[in-house]
Amino acid sequence: MTPTEDKDKILQYPEELSIPKKKRKNTAFLTFLSFLLVSALLLACGELFQSDPDPIPLPPPETEVETPSEPDAEENPYTLLPVEKDEDSGKYAFRSAWMASVRNLDFPKSQGMTLDALKRSFERNLDLYELYRMNAVILQVRPSGDALYTSELNPPSIYVTGDVTKGLPTDILAYAVDAAHERGMEFHAWFNPFRVTVDKMPDLTTEEILNTLSEKSYARLHPEKVLRFDDRLFLDPGDPEVRTFVIESIMEVVRKYDIDAVHLDDYFYPYRSSRVNEDGETVPYYFGEDGEDLKTFETHKGDFIDINEWRRNNTYEFMKELSHRVHDQKPYVKVGLSPFGIWGHSEETDGLGSDTPTDSSETYHHSIFLDSRKLVQENIVDYIVPQIYWTFEETAAPFGTLARWWNDVAEGTKVDLYIGHANYKLYENIKDPNWSQESVLTDQMAYTNTLNNIRGSVFFRLGYLAENSGEFSGAGLENLRKNNENIKSYFSSMAVVPVNRNLPETMPEEPKKVTLKNNILTFQDGYEGFEEKDKTRYFMVYQFSKGDLNTENPAYLFKKIPVVSGTKTYSLNHLDTENYTYGVSAFTRLHEESSVVLPLND
Repeated sequence: MTPTEDKDKILQYPEELSIPKKKRKNTAFLTFLSFLLVSALLLACGELFQSDPDPIPLPPPETEVETPSEPDAEENPYTLLPVEKDEDSGKYAFRSAWMASVRNLDFPKSQGMTLDALKRSFERNLDLYELYRMNAVILQVRPSGDALYTSELNPPSIYVTGDVTKGLPTDILAYAVDAAHERGMEFHAWFNPFRVTVDKMPDLTTEEILNTLSEKSYARLHPEKVLRFDDRLFLDPGDPEVRTFVIESIMEVVRKYDIDAVHLDDYFYPYRSSRVNEDGETVPYYFGEDGEDLKTFETHKGDFIDINEWRRNNTYEFMKELSHRVHDQKPYVKVGLSPFGIWGHSEETDGLGSDTPTDSSETYHHSIFLDSRKLVQENIVDYIVPQIYWTFEETAAPFGTLARWWNDVAEGTKVDLYIGHANYKLYENIKDPNWSQESVLTDQMAYTNTLNNIRGSVFFRLGYLAENSGEFSGAGLENLRKNNENIKSYFSSMAVVPVNRNLPETMPEEPKKVTLKNNILTFQDGYEGFEEKDKTRYFMVYQFSKGDLNTENPAYLFKKIPVVSGTKTYSLNHLDTENYTYGVSAFTRLHEESSVVLPLND
């Protein structure tokens, strides 16, 4: 029985009950008599209480309360379609490429570009990301102790200005972040933490090299905190003040800009190099062999006895402090790391490392001194992109062996694992038969898709995805072109950045006022709160085949529409409602998705 039927039953007399009829009376006389009686009572009450200085006020007359009515029927009815995630569907994958500013590799393409030229160049790079259906930009914003942004701590980058005495033509980072977000892409700010100089300068003293830098350079202002190895300069990671300065440099960007992630490459302590020994032989040359940081060790070693263990602790404490600072400031900003592809060799690490030969480079024992494995296992980073820049066939570092090793490291953690691919070798290593195959990278990605913890791909570098840019003309051009075509085909559908399990959960609100009339879809943002992590960042319009409402089929991802400040209503025209069913959902900045709203087509 419905509530209305209950109420009707209560208000009805039983059919078997006989109620006697009342005799009719003279209602006019009764009304007049009642009026006289009430008047007399009021007069008596007035005389009785006229001496009371604070008479008790009579309650106000009752006002009629309007009973809420049932809401009118929805003018534009819709259906909510829940999203039940299938992480194996291909819908969720991180896709990006490194956009290097060092040596003017990708952006800016030359020094001293005008403001308009800088903007056009960056927009063309975004076009390239979109061409490959990528969903994140990784721009190098601090290549070598300098800045592509307005900074109080680091001088303007010479890769922009062309002159260490000049300023930036604009705040490039502010422009770049907004431009990426307008295309619905994440923006990852890429920092090189400790590097001071890029190129070897064997003929100059350290002081002479420092004098070539900006007068505002931290390295030039603090030469005692600079180390030299292989005729290059870098800040000393063993000095606590250096680590603090680098963290503050990164936090300056985190506070000032709406970035989605802090991204660090693998330049901590230097890589190994080579030199000629006394016998005229070329031999490996490792940092520390000449006591480069021995003085720092003696000053700051604490309880450490092993200098290599101390170095690893320096990089560990740096990453741990950075992660805490970033997440305390903005809990929704990710911390990412891109280490060298080999952490350590099994033979040298009691079986913990990869099954790779000990004469291959690695980053645990002899160089870099970064325990990236520990950072993953302790969930200190939110994502990691090991640079596995080899093919399956290379015995020094087989791609498959290393991909499986990293997959095992990520097992049971909350850290997202993406793989760094060397698309530059498709052109540079054309004489190597292992790199001269037209499906090298798509074969690698197909393989990583069989490993349950790998959730995306990043390419080094962006410029090599534009084989027709005029930058390439050598023997490897055709191989680069064929591989790029295969990558485009492999990324034939859009993909959504996976939800990071190491960051706070977010609560998306589905779009509201969703209508579909005359093949035009319109809707509004349903979120009305103020929590940054819960705000809608973009909408996804689905184009389903008739009779198939599978939200996990990436082929049905039709159009991503970023939120635009000040825009209330969004619309999409010229839809084919005869052959397709359309729906729209909302995503937070951390890529949590609302239900899909399916409006009826009027």
